[in-house]
Amino acid sequence: MATIKEIAKLADCSIGTVSRVLNFDDSLRVSDEKKQTILRIAEDLQYRTVQQRNAKGRYSIAVVNMYTKIEEIDDPFYLSIRLGVEKRVQLEKIDLIIINDVDGKYDYDKIRKVDGIIAIGHFTNSEINAFSDITENIIFVNSNPRPGKYDSILFDGENAVKEVLNYLFINNHREIGYIGVKSIREVKMVDLAEHRYDLVKNKLIELGIYNEKYVYRGGKTFRDGYSIMKRLINEDELPSAFFIGNDSMCIGALKALFESGIKVPKHLSLVGYNDISSSEYTSPALTTIKVYTELMGEKALELLIDRLKGRDIPLKIITPTKLIIRDSVTKHIE
Repeated sequence: MATIKEIAKLADCSIGTVSRVLNFDDSLRVSDEKKQTILRIAEDLQYRTVQQRNAKGRYSIAVVNMYTKIEEIDDPFYLSIRLGVEKRVQLEKIDLIIINDVDGKYDYDKIRKVDGIIAIGHFTNSEINAFSDITENIIFVNSNPRPGKYDSILFDGENAVKEVLNYLFINNHREIGYIGVKSIREVKMVDLAEHRYDLVKNKLIELGIYNEKYVYRGGKTFRDGYSIMKRLINEDELPSAFFIGNDSMCIGALKALFESGIKVPKHLSLVGYNDISSSEYTSPALTTIKVYTELMGEKALELLIDRLKGRDIPLKIITPTKLIIRDSVTKHIE
């Protein structure tokens, strides 16, 4: 059986850090990427905590991730949801199996005998049908493909957009740009990126300040945000503020602006989305929307346990969002 020492060596970090990550210590300050690395190594080595080794496995549950392990590293949003599930599992007598997409496929044989499935992300009809062949106890997180049959955990994206744009508006921003997220796995997606684009567009129209030239489809990663902002700096007039579809892209955009001598927020204000751990430590610290992703994961497991105990009416839970005001927005002066 794998040891914490072996995991620490492979992850190039201390034994203490590995132990705290595997026991979901909320006070630990470590990057999402390092957490993912530790958890991936522990999973590959089939490491089990003391609680897991002592558990009798009353239920067997699978977490199915939309992304590959590599893609998950680029998207802390989905990683954090999974961490929420794993954190809640520590309190239950549950055997947990985690599978990711591998070359567009899932190893269904690994989860053939599970009691329930938590499906994180967005899945095709054929994938959903494959899940239902295994069990009818399925919880979808951040998607709601069959609301009349399965439970779902979503977050209040409409309120998030309203909060950001109202905040920029009261700070006298009338030229507001938007760089939307573009999914890595579009083939699997109900186009939620397009849905958020519509929310932004409609709110800007309501405020009387919509300008198509400031609205862009985007990417997903730090590199995407950097390259998109570099192109916009070189090609076009910039607005006074940008709302960007996730914090990773926003941090990339911040770097591009810094390199071009455009000061944030003096010359241009920025707002991100998701409140990943690094957003608090950028310079300036990012104003962003907090999505309670770990809570979404915890609630998914709670719903699934409730299902396994006999509930047959599907439920939908919408978790709140919160505007986290830091230093990347200032009042615009004409």
